[in-house]
Order: sequence, then structure tokens, then C-alpha cells
Amino acid sequence: MAQSSMSSSKHTVVSSPGKVLLAGGYLVLERAFSGLVVATSSRFYSSATHLPSTSAAPASSTEARISVRAGQFPRKQSEWIYKLSITDGAMHLDQMNEAQAGSNKFIYLTLLQTMAVAYEKIVAEEGQGGEEAAKELLDRITQGGKTAGLDIVVLADNDFYSQREQLSALSLPTHINSLSSLEPFTPLPRPIAQTNKTGLGSSAALVTSLVASLLSHLGIVTIPSSHLSDQSTSTSDLGLVHSVAQFIHCLAQGKVGSGFDVSSAVFGTHIYTRFSPSILTPLMHDPADHIPLNAQPTLLPILDPSKWDQRNSSFRLPRGLRLILADVDAGTDTPSFVGKVLKWRKENPEVSDELWRGLDTANMQLERLLSELAGKEGERDYSGTISRMAERGIEGNEANPVANLLHEIRTTLFAIRGFQRKMSELSGVPIEPPEQTRLIDACSELPGVIGGGVPGAGGFDALFLLIIDDPSVIARVDGLWSSWKEMSVCPLLARQSDGGLRVENVGEVAGLRAALTRS
Repeated sequence: MAQSSMSSSKHTVVSSPGKVLLAGGYLVLERAFSGLVVATSSRFYSSATHLPSTSAAPASSTEARISVRAGQFPRKQSEWIYKLSITDGAMHLDQMNEAQAGSNKFIYLTLLQTMAVAYEKIVAEEGQGGEEAAKELLDRITQGGKTAGLDIVVLADNDFYSQREQLSALSLPTHINSLSSLEPFTPLPRPIAQTNKTGLGSSAALVTSLVASLLSHLGIVTIPSSHLSDQSTSTSDLGLVHSVAQFIHCLAQGKVGSGFDVSSAVFGTHIYTRFSPSILTPLMHDPADHIPLNAQPTLLPILDPSKWDQRNSSFRLPRGLRLILADVDAGTDTPSFVGKVLKWRKENPEVSDELWRGLDTANMQLERLLSELAGKEGERDYSGTISRMAERGIEGNEANPVANLLHEIRTTLFAIRGFQRKMSELSGVPIEPPEQTRLIDACSELPGVIGGGVPGAGGFDALFLLIIDDPSVIARVDGLWSSWKEMSVCPLLARQSDGGLRVENVGEVAGLRAALTRS
């Protein structure tokens, strides 16, 4: 495992990518259909090191402190301090500063359930039971009593949160170059609940990276390093992180979702077919606030990766193409669309089945065409054709299979949008609202733009474009977005990335060391 140390103590940093559901919105909720999920270059980081012991908080064999801080936000409302202790035949996790910081359900449930999994793994692997296994877990948390516990900092690349206010404060326009001038992990002025997100899947990336950093730091799993191309990480280790993160994310949200966002946070870009929701049903009751110290595991038998049935098929975008994203502020909050669409689907099964099948055919056609184009990367005129398309409209050419594929991809993106607008019309849910239609249509007319759409569940607040990866194309899109009057469009720096969960070296991530030491 690659670890970077800022002191003599062990230091583990794990990152997870954000996500874009390029195709498969709504359909991905059902196992009969698949989604095309693309990981982003923007990442969420969880850093775990040890809390030094003090006379005020002596190290103990029966308790440990765990501090979790969201490093970009005001510290008073964004640091949660817990005590993990052994009492009355159970491990208890109690927040020590709830009156000052308030509670954070995602952080609390991630800590509690990850510690429960770690305890069960120690029972299974060390042959210890009951209080002995709990003390072994506390020993790992406190380094054998040398420290008070764990100091955890979570940080997200700037793309996860709207940067409009930061740009405005610096009198900078909403251009890609302006975003590049912001410092990494830019401090944000208000607490998390009052900060606008951009839809990259921050809660899934937070939970996944936090689960992975804890399990890695405590020696339960091994996570691949960003340095290694030939990884020795076992499939079961990543599978365990995946199932634990899926469970916790569903628990925090109060429902079993499709899981594509957590899957992308672990495995990166792929074609995703969801797990059976019934797998998690036995665990979705009101969560306990303690970890019973008994020899019978309750989580691992269900979270065992070999018992999960999701499918992750390999996929990547072809060389020379780029996914670009925008945060759209239309002055309208996007409501929760999923419940309304599913209600309409239930009430109109015949119409919705026909629409679902047609949309799925178009989605899978997009995947097939992109994979076919990737298969032509080694052909002699591939790069030349891609470059020429940067300066003209995307048109077919009978004599040029690469140009023909690009044109078919463009046509398929338009077809997918047509199905989404039909779904909008029939369900009464603005999946691709007219404002977005006008903007995406205008973008699609620019030379070098293949097409675009609204990611995931759709709505007013985000869009993606698939373009030829050329500075001139990016400049044209940037110019149109900055001059668009109907809605405020702010680009994101993120692009597609194939990689999933990984251990990071602190010194090799721009701005990370400074952000971790920021008070």
C-alpha cells in the first residue's frame, strides 16, 4: 500500500471519482436495463491519520476518539467528534460535540457501520470473539494505545460544489480558465447544507472514500495505488468496499437506490446493471446505535461480495473525444423527479414499457458505437479524421468509417434526447426542460460538438457535451456558455476518467497537503 506521511504516524489517503450517468437515467433503477456511467477526473478525498494523545484525552484500551472534518467548510459547523467505546457488551459510537456542530447522518452511519464491518472481519480472521476483537479494533485505531484515535479530513475537488460565488468574489467570469485560477480545494464560506452541489455524486464519493480509507487504514482491505498499473488488490477487497458503501449510502438516504454512483466511485467508468434491492432488505431497518459484541456476524454474510449480483462491464470513451460538463443555474430548484416518474410508470405500464424499451435500445446503441469507435483508434486515419471534425460539423462520409461512426453517435445522442423529452411530456416531469433543449441544441450546432444531454435524472441544473478534444472546440463551447442569456451556465473542469477508487500519495495531488493542514 502506498502511504504518505506528514508526521511519524501512519497516514492513509483514499480518493473516489465523481460520476456522470451518460445514458440510463431512470432505466438503471431496474435490473432489466443498464446504464452508461462515466467517472470524472474530479475526486473526493478521505485522509486518515492518528490523533495525538493529550493529558485531557488519555489513550485508553476501551475507548478511542474519531474526529471527522470537512476541510473546505467553516470548522465550527463542519467538524464532528465521536467517542468509540466498549460498554455493556457492545461498542458504542457517541458524538461529543453535537450541540456545537449538529449531527451528520452520512458521517455517523459511515463510521458506525464501517467499524462494525471491521469488527466482524477481525472476529472472522483473527479467531477472536466478543470483547477481545473489539479491543483489537481499538488497538488498531489508537496504534496500540499510543494515540487517542483517528483524525479524518474529507476534501473534494472544486467541481463538486458550485464556484459561482468564489468567481464573483474575485471578479472573474464563469470561464474554464477562471476555474483553473482558483486554488485547489477552495475554502467555501458556508456550511455544507447551505452550499450548492453540482451533481457529481458527492455523497456517494464521500461515503465510498471514507469507507475505503478506514478499512485500508485499519488493515482490513488493500486498495490499489495511483502508482501501479498492475494492481495486486484482490477483487474481493474492492467488492467489500463496494457492498459496504452501497449499504451505508442506502441507509443514509433511507432507501435502496440504483447504486450506480457508488459503483462508479469504486470501479470508475463502466456499464452498470444494478444489484437486486432484496439483498439489502434485511439490513434496512432502523440502524442500531451500537455494535453488539457477539460471535455471530450480522453484516458480513449479507455484504459478502460473492453474494451480490450487480454487473460491471468494461467501457471507456474513445481517444480524442472529451466529456465536458456544466453547472446550470436556471433559477429553479430541481425537485425529486424519480418518485414522480416511477408513479407515472406504474400507472401507465404499456406506454412506459414501450418508451423504456426504445430508450434502452438507443442507450445500448450509444455504448456499441462508442466501443466500435474505440476499436478503430489504431487505424491510420483515426487521428486525422478526429482533428478534421474539430473544425466542422459532425457529418457522415461513406468512404470514412470513423466519420460515419461519429455521425451515428451524434444521431443516437439526439435520439436519446427525443425519448427523454417524450418521457417529460408523458410524465409531466421536466427531464429535459425546454430551456435545456434550447441550450443543448445551440451547443450541438458548434463545430466539433458531437452532441449532449442532461445527465442522470435530468432537470435544470446540469448538462454534458461530448466533443472533439481540441482547444478550439472547448473555446467555442466556453464562449457560448458565458454569453448565454436564458440561464447562467458555469463550466466544470472535470473530464472523463477511467479510474476508480485508489490510494493517493499526498505530495502528488496538487494542493492536497496545504488543504489538509489548513486550520
